[in-house]
Amino acid sequence: MLKFEPRWQQALDHLCERILQIRSAVGEQWPYHCDPATGEWDTTEDGDWCGGHWVECLRIVGELTGDQRLIDESAQRTERLRRYLERDDMFRGHRFYYSAARQFAWTGEAKYRTLALAAAWAVRSMAMPSNGGMPIGTQVQVRSTTLSGRDKVCVDNVHPNLILDWWAYRQTGDEAFAQGARRHLDLTYRDFVLADGSTIEFIDYDAESGRKLRHYTLLGAHDESCWSRGQSWAVAGYLRAWEALKDERYLAIGNKLLDYWMANTDETGVPPWDFKDPALETDRASVPLDTSAAAVVVEQLARMAVLPDLPPGAQAAVDRLQPMLDGLLQHLTPRPGVSDRSAGVLLDGCFNQPRRYANRSELIWGSAYLLFALYYLKTGRVVE
Repeated sequence: MLKFEPRWQQALDHLCERILQIRSAVGEQWPYHCDPATGEWDTTEDGDWCGGHWVECLRIVGELTGDQRLIDESAQRTERLRRYLERDDMFRGHRFYYSAARQFAWTGEAKYRTLALAAAWAVRSMAMPSNGGMPIGTQVQVRSTTLSGRDKVCVDNVHPNLILDWWAYRQTGDEAFAQGARRHLDLTYRDFVLADGSTIEFIDYDAESGRKLRHYTLLGAHDESCWSRGQSWAVAGYLRAWEALKDERYLAIGNKLLDYWMANTDETGVPPWDFKDPALETDRASVPLDTSAAAVVVEQLARMAVLPDLPPGAQAAVDRLQPMLDGLLQHLTPRPGVSDRSAGVLLDGCFNQPRRYANRSELIWGSAYLLFALYYLKTGRVVE
């Protein structure tokens, strides 16, 4: 296992301080992204797609600092999310994994297991019978976008749609979770992963026949582009599938996707918002980065880093963690040239570049995934 370096401890301390500052700033609301010019948080009333991430941030910081108030608030916010159990939304996977499933692991209270299992079955029921694809849902909630439907699948779905499958399969042994996840993983590899290891973002299917109708982008530069946060979900999703099933096919796919990532970033591993943005050829300095995409990959590599007896393919992926983590921390305050920010701010997150929405911001999920990664490395365990 990687030695937990003093610089990582310092970064973890700064992130914990930042979570406390954010909590004070947002009160009962849910943090979303912070305007770098004003330092003010944009909030939501229901957590939008990443409410579960905030729940787990509070729980982790409560554990590390011994502050029972934060642990209590994480439990209270989990209950506030319960009302969204029936929302037809792919992000129920994230919403209830990072809240209810993690609360069960932490407290052992049966009500959280019941809630997480109900969410797992609800998400699993979204699959298109014709091809096993996991759609985004008719009520999918992401501020700044309006796309929805049971016929639309995105490359992201190998992570938020499947994360509760792995937890529920481990809890119950019910093969429906593993088999359903395999169908979606195999569909995604066939239709979304290109020969060079890049990915496309969206595909519409004929829900009756399962036939592919068209592919396109919502958050990328153009329909043939490779949106880096989508690529990050794919990397993390396939490596997470290997972690759950120990299927070497998924490890190989995850490494192929990660190879493309590393070949198209600098030595820090922090990507441009889209790997195929035409502006990279003409004015690279003007192209936003996305630290939140890097944080998604780093979190999954950190999960794997604490596992014992890794096979060579998994170890090859984990060997990329330290330089990627250190590269990501170059964007965490304090840093040279940025003296007007609080410590623990993860800069350079890009939410929605096509709409110029929070495209150079502090994004709560980026901070969350970095916090999760450092927590795993410090404690030597992943809470499940």
